[in-house]
Amino acid sequence: MKIYRTPGLFVFCLGLSIAGAGAGCVVGDGAASFDAPPVSVRAAGTGSSTTGSSTTGPATTGPATTGPAGDLLSTWLDAVQGVYGNGLSAAALTRNALITNVRANPVMVTVPLATESYADEGGEPELRFQLRHEPTREVMRYLVSCALEEGQSVSYTDTSTGEETTFPGEIGICPQWAEGGIGAKCRQLLTACMLSRVNALGRHVTLSMRGQAFQEDRPELLTPAPSVRVVTVTEDGDPIPSFARCTTETSGASRDCGWTPGHIGTCTPGSYVYIGVGGEPLGDCEADPSSAAGLPQGDTVVRVCSGIRGCDSGSPDHIEPSEVRCSGRSEPALHFRCPASGHFSVMNGPRTSGGGAPGLGKVLSAALQNHKRFSVTSHVQPTPPPPPGAVSIIEASFKPAEYPAPEARVFRWREGAFYGSFWGNKPLHHRLEEGMNEVTEDGEFHGAPGSGESVFRHAFACTGEYWTEQAAYAEARLCAGAGEDKDCVATSVGACGDAHSFTDCPPLDQCSVADGGRVEGDGDFQQCKGVLGGIWRHPITVYLNHPSDVIRESPFARMVSGALYVNAPLCPSAEDAP
Repeated sequence: MKIYRTPGLFVFCLGLSIAGAGAGCVVGDGAASFDAPPVSVRAAGTGSSTTGSSTTGPATTGPATTGPAGDLLSTWLDAVQGVYGNGLSAAALTRNALITNVRANPVMVTVPLATESYADEGGEPELRFQLRHEPTREVMRYLVSCALEEGQSVSYTDTSTGEETTFPGEIGICPQWAEGGIGAKCRQLLTACMLSRVNALGRHVTLSMRGQAFQEDRPELLTPAPSVRVVTVTEDGDPIPSFARCTTETSGASRDCGWTPGHIGTCTPGSYVYIGVGGEPLGDCEADPSSAAGLPQGDTVVRVCSGIRGCDSGSPDHIEPSEVRCSGRSEPALHFRCPASGHFSVMNGPRTSGGGAPGLGKVLSAALQNHKRFSVTSHVQPTPPPPPGAVSIIEASFKPAEYPAPEARVFRWREGAFYGSFWGNKPLHHRLEEGMNEVTEDGEFHGAPGSGESVFRHAFACTGEYWTEQAAYAEARLCAGAGEDKDCVATSVGACGDAHSFTDCPPLDQCSVADGGRVEGDGDFQQCKGVLGGIWRHPITVYLNHPSDVIRESPFARMVSGALYVNAPLCPSAEDAP
């Protein structure tokens, strides 16, 4: 891919699609790219890095490490990180029988978030039978995921059908809710968490959530981690087959079972990357297609995928690499070209997998596969000289590949901040009355009419610096329905801070702090305003891996095909950009 700068004219050669795939480039001295926010320019050359045993993990682990032994080992090896799935529908959050029910809303925060509170028989009168409504169960699943931590859960049995549902804890913002009611800080943080996870597309989008939370005694909560584990599910939320256990003995790197998720790396699109098993830095590498012949069954195989998810061998995201051996090393290594996304995911496992029951030894072996040491090296492929009158900046923009990459580098698009409270003083729209969004004992749901605006009076969203049409973005992200029947889960208040707009920079500045001081550089907005004034002190800031992850019809969709020519500099200037 060739990038040129012509004096006096910024040329944006964007290859992003509304579907959220592809590459982009922006030319200019240190200019921003639609593939990533503004970054510092580095000199050309080669770079290498070596990783030790991983100490971080995802919210969910691959099937190869399931079971008591795998869970125990994963708990020991994996640290908390702020990367979680987003899939809560706006329709469910705006019309559910708990948070948008005028009877249930004030009660639920005064009683434990526990099985007995919501039981059909013996539960709180205002909460009984409400979970017979499927969208309400969806809301409950995300509420428990935000509030409780791993190992905690809430269960519900529909006594009319005998159907049982368990809602597991995950993030653990307010695990004490399992024992009793919660105060204002927990209510605000949980509101922000739920708003952050609303998804207008119904896809499984992975987010980086950042905020202050309870930093005094849990400093790792909502804080970017040193690495990010590979996502093991598709955008539809379905498990990727390659991470399932092989039911029969299967060998080779092309198999679609028995793989373990590694971590996510970053690289410069178009550069050449070598990644190998082993802690020693990679040296000279040569292609050797026959190098796998005669290797023991325990030898490691490695697969590399484009983006942040794992992949099957036939997937378009599977990067077809060359298997190489480097400097006489016995460990395997792969050579591949960095994809347009600038991110790659690593999967690994034994060359032969499956057969027999997964005993303790196999479980531990599979789990430890995930924590192998890797080395990575990258370099720029020589390119032809630029046309007369243009200056090539490809080499100047080269950044060495990094594996594993820190969470803050994998998720670099600051989407915005979410804040407010679903509970408190008159929290619901005035049209919501008793008897609306109610589930009767026979399981019938009586929904409320459309509000035409935000269902929650004290829930807000502001957008990050890369969105020019803040209200349009928030509507596509947080609203369901259309016209007078449209319901939104929050009110858009504009830009959180200074906007890096291509045409103007609206001085909206809804959040007075652009980087909370507890963790310097994580870019979490703080001290954010509501519609009628007042400061909300417990927002959550969301970062995306790709700007089109959460909504397809983004406000800059008109700019992401072909080339965009802008005669004015970016606002603010690239030198001032974070």
